[in-house]
Amino acid sequence: MVPVEAGVLTADAEIDAKKTTARADTWHSCVTSDTLVNMKLRMSRSESQQVTRRRLIEAAERVFVRTGFDAAGVEEIAAEAGYSRGAFYSNFASKDALFLELADKKSSATREELGAIFREENDWQGRFAAAREWYANHVEKRRWTVIKAEFNLRALRSKALRKRLSALWEEELKTYAALLDQYFLEVGLTPGEDPRTIAVSLLATAQGLEMLSLHTDSVLGCDMASMRRRAFERLVPNPAESKGKTNRG
Repeated sequence: MVPVEAGVLTADAEIDAKKTTARADTWHSCVTSDTLVNMKLRMSRSESQQVTRRRLIEAAERVFVRTGFDAAGVEEIAAEAGYSRGAFYSNFASKDALFLELADKKSSATREELGAIFREENDWQGRFAAAREWYANHVEKRRWTVIKAEFNLRALRSKALRKRLSALWEEELKTYAALLDQYFLEVGLTPGEDPRTIAVSLLATAQGLEMLSLHTDSVLGCDMASMRRRAFERLVPNPAESKGKTNRG
């Protein structure tokens, strides 16, 4: 056998190297630029599946916004992400399952935003003001409101979907109620209602106004942000005005 000097490739080795480069170029062309950041060329099976799931979820949101939940097809979602129908079903049992994971990710992001307010604001005045403005301006895009309404109607016809959707709402309510409880303890206020009841009222108000916003940008002559801000102030007392009082009447 003829020895190969360091840095010199045989003809076969050079061909193999070119094939490897071509595979790498093909792989790069199939992913968006953000997935390349800090990502190794060779991923484990688990890492690869995580990337696939994330891209399918992101693609599904775009398709849902574009066509609506009911009209969106599995093939369209898979194609949007750059995958096959088989890749979709290797990661999600159904379009419903994908939607629930997307909804969970959105809820997690919302909980993180609220948690950040409590971590970053050092006093109750700052927390109250930041939470009020977050609530007033945290308005979902109209198309996402429509998509949620579509899925809620679908869930009404499926006990299994209702159960899973209820579990997501329960987690969200627990987070809001816990933050409200912490707030009331810190400022020394006794709320007129249980924190969970206040949390339900805040969520119901926000969702009701979102549905109304599908038809008009204002309600009773007030813009949506103003309506949400007033609702927050009514349900969550400002310690500067209500210290030592309850939020009844």
